[in-house]
Amino acid sequence: MAEAWARHADGDLVFPKDGRRFSTRPGTHGTNRLGLHDREIAPEPAPGVRRVVVLGDSMTWGTAGPDATWTRAAETALGPSWELVNLSHYGYDAHQALATLDRLGWALHPAQVVYAAYVNDLVPTELITVGDPPMPAWVGPRGNPLRGWSSLARRVEGAVRVRGFTERDDPTAWAAAVATMRDDCAARGVPFWLLGLVPHVLAEPELTPCDAAAGAAGRCATAEARHRLQERLALGLGVPFVSTVPTWRRGPARSWFPDGSTDWEHPSPAGHAFLGKEVAAMIAAQPEFGAAP
Repeated sequence: MAEAWARHADGDLVFPKDGRRFSTRPGTHGTNRLGLHDREIAPEPAPGVRRVVVLGDSMTWGTAGPDATWTRAAETALGPSWELVNLSHYGYDAHQALATLDRLGWALHPAQVVYAAYVNDLVPTELITVGDPPMPAWVGPRGNPLRGWSSLARRVEGAVRVRGFTERDDPTAWAAAVATMRDDCAARGVPFWLLGLVPHVLAEPELTPCDAAAGAAGRCATAEARHRLQERLALGLGVPFVSTVPTWRRGPARSWFPDGSTDWEHPSPAGHAFLGKEVAAMIAAQPEFGAAP
C-alpha cells in the first residue's frame, strides 16, 4: 500500500538513458496536460511554423506564471512563423533536460532545440523533492539500488540524504548530458545550441556590489566561474553557446528583481520580457541555429 501511494504521488515516471527517474504532475507543477508550465501544445506545429523546443530549469520555467516567461516573449518578438515550446521544469539539471527531450521533446517535432543552461545545472539534482510545492525529483546515482523500481525507496533515501546534502559540481556529468543532446539532435538534423543563463545580479560587473545584491559574499564569483566553465565545456563539444551576461549588463542589477522580492537569481516579469526579446534576436540573427530557411 505504501508503494502504491508513493507511485501515485510521483505521477508519470520516466526512465531516461541512465536509468534514473523523474516526474511531472499535471495540474500541480504545470498548467497543461503534460504537466508543463505552458499552454496546451499541439502534437505538430501548424503549417509554416518553425517550432523551437526549450529545455531548462526554473530560470526558464518562470516563477511568475507561464505567460510571463522569456520563451513566450521571444515567440512574440519572432512573429507568427515561430513557436517556442517551454519544456523546462524548476529544479531540473542537464540530465533531466535530456530526459525531457527524449520523453516529450522529439514527439513535438522541433525545428530547433535550445538548452537554457543555468549555472547550478553543474550540480546534479539529487534530492527527492525541490521547490514549493515539492516536486518529485531524481535521486542521484549513489545509494539504495531499490530506487530503480521503487518510488517508496527513492522517497526514503531522499529523506535521509536531504539532511546532509551539499552542492557538488560535476562538470563531467553535465558535459555528458550536453554531448548526448548534441548527438541526438545531429542524428535528426535538428540545430542545437546552448543559452547560458546567469543570475540577474550579474548585471553588476563588479563583484562587491554584485555580492551585495546577491546577499552573500562569493555568490557572484561562483556563478560567473560556473558560467564560464559551461561555456568552455560546450564549445569544446562543438556546441554553440550564447551568454546572457551582456544582456543583463544593459540594465542595472536591481532593475530585474521581482517586485517586493530579494530573489537574486530569478528575473522579474520585466526581466523575462527583456531577455525574451534578446533571445529572439539571437535566433533570428544566427543562420547556423536554423533560423534561416
